Amino acid sequence: MFTGIIEAKGMVNFVENKNSSLNLRVEMNALKASIGDSICINGVCLTVEKIQSNTFSFSVSPETYNLSNIKFIKEGDEVNIETSLTINKLISGHIVQGHVDTTSKIIELAQVENSWLVKFQIDSKYMKYIIQKGSIAIDGVSLTVNEVYSDAFSVMIIPHTWQNTIFKNYNIGNITNIEVDVLAKYVEKLGK
Repeated sequence: MFTGIIEAKGMVNFVENKNSSLNLRVEMNALKASIGDSICINGVCLTVEKIQSNTFSFSVSPETYNLSNIKFIKEGDEVNIETSLTINKLISGHIVQGHVDTTSKIIELAQVENSWLVKFQIDSKYMKYIIQKGSIAIDGVSLTVNEVYSDAFSVMIIPHTWQNTIFKNYNIGNITNIEVDVLAKYVEKLGK
C-alpha cells in the first residue's frame, strides 16, 4: 500500500522485454529497500528481486505488462518512486494500492499561471469511478480531479509536483498509468 506522494525519481538502466512480460532495473539513489520489499514505480507495485549498489531489479508479470504503460518504458527513462506505507509514514495523499486499472492519454497540457492543467482521455467505462474533487493516482501520483467529462478528466499540477515527478517530462499523446480510488470500487460492489 502507498500514499501517492512521490519520494524520488529513478532512472531505468535496463529493460528486457519477454513477449508480454519484462525484467527491469532502476537506479534509485537515497532510497532504502530490501529484497522482497514493494516499491511503487510509476504507480505500479513491484517487488524488489535483487539489489546491486543503488540499482534495484524487478520482474513485471503479463497482467501488469498488459494493463500499464510499463510496456513502453525504455532505458534512460525517469520514473516516479514511492516506498511502501509504514506505520510511521504520513498519509498526505490517499490510499494507493499500486494496482493499475488502466492507462490514459494526455490530450491537453497547458501552463495556467504557476500550475499546469493536464487533461487525460480514458475509456469511458472508468468514468463512473472518477468524480470532481475526488482522488486519482496518475503514474503513482495522488491527485485531485479538477473537471470530469464523458471520456476524460483534468487535474492541476502545482509547481512542487511538476518539479519533483516525471510530470515535467510529459507531452500531449503520452500514455499514463491510472489507478482509480479504491473506495469508489468498493462502494460500487456494495451497491450491487
